Amino acid sequence: MILKQRISNNYLKPILTGVFSVVLLAGYAQEGEKQQGEKPTNELTNRFNPQEMDSIEIVRDYRPMLADAVKIRRSPDMNIDRKSLEIELRKIAAGMYFSRNKYKEPYHSPLPEKYPNSSRDNIDNNRIGIIAYRGREFERAASILKKVAPGDAFYQSSMIALGYIAQENGDKQGARDAFYKASEMNYDQDLKADALYNYAKSLYELDSIEVSLNPLQQFISMKYADLDPNSKNAESTETRMAQVLSGSSNFQAAVYLLESFQNREQKADEVYQKLTYYRGMEFYNERAFENSISMFMRSEKFPYDKTMAALATYWKAEAMYEVRKYSEAVDNFSKFLQLPEAKTTSVYNYANYALAYAAFRINRYAVAAQYFERFLAAEKGTLDESVRYDVIARLGDSYLSTRNYSRANEYYDQLIANNAPNQDYALFQHGIIQGLQGDNQAKLNTLKSVVEKYPSSNYADDVAFEIPYIYFTEGDYDTAIEGLQRMVEQYPRSSYVPRALVTIGLVQYNKDDNEAALATFQKVVKDYSKTSEASQALLSIENIYLDQGDATGYIQYATGTNITDLSVGEQDNLAFQAGRTLFARKQYGPAVEAINAYFDKFPKPRQEKHARYIRGVSLYHTGHPEEALHDLNIILNDWTSEYTENTLMTVASLYLNLKQYNEAIVHLKKLELNSDYKDNYGFAVTNLMICYYELGDYEMMEQYAQLVKDYQGATEAEIATAHLYTAKAKQQQGDKESTLKELNLAALKSKSAASAEARYLVALQQYKNKEYDKAEKSAFDVIENMDSNDYWVAKSFILLADTYARKGNAVQAKSTLESVIENYEADDDIIPEAKVKLQKLKK
Repeated sequence: MILKQRISNNYLKPILTGVFSVVLLAGYAQEGEKQQGEKPTNELTNRFNPQEMDSIEIVRDYRPMLADAVKIRRSPDMNIDRKSLEIELRKIAAGMYFSRNKYKEPYHSPLPEKYPNSSRDNIDNNRIGIIAYRGREFERAASILKKVAPGDAFYQSSMIALGYIAQENGDKQGARDAFYKASEMNYDQDLKADALYNYAKSLYELDSIEVSLNPLQQFISMKYADLDPNSKNAESTETRMAQVLSGSSNFQAAVYLLESFQNREQKADEVYQKLTYYRGMEFYNERAFENSISMFMRSEKFPYDKTMAALATYWKAEAMYEVRKYSEAVDNFSKFLQLPEAKTTSVYNYANYALAYAAFRINRYAVAAQYFERFLAAEKGTLDESVRYDVIARLGDSYLSTRNYSRANEYYDQLIANNAPNQDYALFQHGIIQGLQGDNQAKLNTLKSVVEKYPSSNYADDVAFEIPYIYFTEGDYDTAIEGLQRMVEQYPRSSYVPRALVTIGLVQYNKDDNEAALATFQKVVKDYSKTSEASQALLSIENIYLDQGDATGYIQYATGTNITDLSVGEQDNLAFQAGRTLFARKQYGPAVEAINAYFDKFPKPRQEKHARYIRGVSLYHTGHPEEALHDLNIILNDWTSEYTENTLMTVASLYLNLKQYNEAIVHLKKLELNSDYKDNYGFAVTNLMICYYELGDYEMMEQYAQLVKDYQGATEAEIATAHLYTAKAKQQQGDKESTLKELNLAALKSKSAASAEARYLVALQQYKNKEYDKAEKSAFDVIENMDSNDYWVAKSFILLADTYARKGNAVQAKSTLESVIENYEADDDIIPEAKVKLQKLKK
């Protein structure tokens, strides 16, 4: 058996780093929305039907303009009785703390070293009394300890010991009194802290729960006096519990604390429902909507307070709307409206309104119309007029979009009849409907009447564009150009100017006036580079250059423009495309260089998120974790990004490799709790298990190990890893039998790195038990059957050399180590270890 000749020099445990399948996305679909008092940036952009003019195609999805409206954003009622909630929480936390921590036992040493000038009798009687106590000679111990005179730390120590003895004898009140007396002494602060804790616990066990909180808080303030709540070291169950008991916690720490305990009592779950609901509302008001969704989902799972559970569903839906998860928002608003308790809430009818808006955003116009009408009917005369007129307009738009033109006109007519502020919009939409019905002349007359009746209309430039566009669609290009040029001159700051210029350029191109068309398109690219029309203009410029057979000229022109984003389906700008292509080919080093050049050329690129994603992942693959985190963390600030899930995985892996486990947990938790990331749930819980192991929190580690083992979608490698880390935890706890059992389970699960390590650890344990033949056989098992795991194969060769040496075959041991040194190429601990062992054999 010889060591294989090539071993990868960038070995990493696959379960820690993951293998990321990068889905290249073509960029962001730009969704411009016309805000109150602003002109639209894209509402008419999508109104072109495909129309081909020679070799240039103009794409305009011809559908009616839906004037943009802003849904009312309501804020949750934050009227919280924090004081009562904190008292409830502290009671629960106290019970948890006492259950996790035993009484503080009395002690003698190191008091003599600390207080050498104390009475010799006190020192001796305290020492002998505590020795007798530890020997369970309680009566003798008590008689000796009572001889200790007041006035020093030995007396304070003796009182604690007497309290312990009283407790052992079933005298709980006597124990309480002794602990209290010791807690009132200030001879030694460590003893005072122990006495406070014992006094608090004895009160708790005497059912004086509320009274026990005060001495417990005093104990906590002494034990954790130097604890910084903002420190990363303040993230353990113990320290969170300390924060809660001391009154310095926030809702977040309290939530994490209760989540540390799986088998909670109902009272704790009732408090947990409130904490997660209130924390969700805080996140919502802070506009951290994704975090609020997570909290509301947790609160819903414990519906002890039915009204609160209903409100959690409502605000979860509102948060989903805010992050543009409109389908999920529709589902949750619908769920809320069906809950019996929902009708008693102040937001009940607004759920109809919000559901309608969510449906409107995903083009479910029939559903939107149904719920807008319910909202209007329920509010009747109590609704603010501006909201009512907005809802009426939305109803008109909804029916127009479902081609129910008569119903649409009914609602638009209501706006006109009531002299609503948006009546000009209603008249404009009448004209649009006439055009959709094929009556361009009627449309023309109606649109003209908009500016005649409302000369200062917010839609005057819409009309100025629509009228010549009618001529354009009918083939009257001269009249169209004249009208479009007049529109550009009259409304130079309108969002329609680039659309008008593109249309003019297309007419010029269609007339074979390439020089004029090129100048027009280039003006769009230069002056309106951030619009979607600039993308279309650049495509048209490309066609003109290619018509002339001048591809080089086009490339020089395109790379010299400041366009940084093109719509889906169109060619991306060449600078960004170079980086994306290299990334797709997994040429990560060159991809980083290309994206750097892209940022140098375009300091404020429209493809920034995608580019940062490419650069961040590429830096990760090329071994530059700190630089990678800079880009990837910027992406994580955008929770609507297409790259969030893969970015979370990459960032979590980076923190794992950097051994920053608390940071890794933050990102892995987001993967675990977000239902949108269910495909990577196994990755999340497996690595959370590893993090908690590395932090020494074996209770949490074992909980996650069980989650992995029970998860139906877990891979064999993940299950093997769960068994491996369970074995490591059991080994730390001294449970040899369970350790071996879990190692064997891990070894049999797969051919992953975890299984290879488990097999190696079995061999190592056999070696330590001096079962050299078994160890040799197990080492060969790794070498022969786990050959894709170079590190553990090499470790097994070194262990094999150790077994040879123990069995007296030094020649074979040396040969094996020399083979490892000669053939292993990775830069880790293998070769140094092999060299040390070889040197010892040569002595």
